[in-house]
Amino acid sequence: MGAAKETQQDKPAVVERVNVALIADSAAALGKLQARTGMKKVDIVNRAVQLYEFLEAEMREGKELVVRDPDGIDRLVKIF
Repeated sequence: MGAAKETQQDKPAVVERVNVALIADSAAALGKLQARTGMKKVDIVNRAVQLYEFLEAEMREGKELVVRDPDGIDRLVKIF
């Protein structure tokens, strides 16, 4: 009999707790995101950390972040 496949239910819900003090701009942005998405603050922060890690890794490799508007106009974004 082979090893059972690990599912999301098998993983602990919380791996690490972090107490974070947000500056005013970050607190306002978090509030806006919560209002727009209906998501919990913890879920927004978790996604933000994962997105930041991805973007930082990509940019460390020399890649650029480009935002394209609906008219097809590209804008290079500098975030770091």
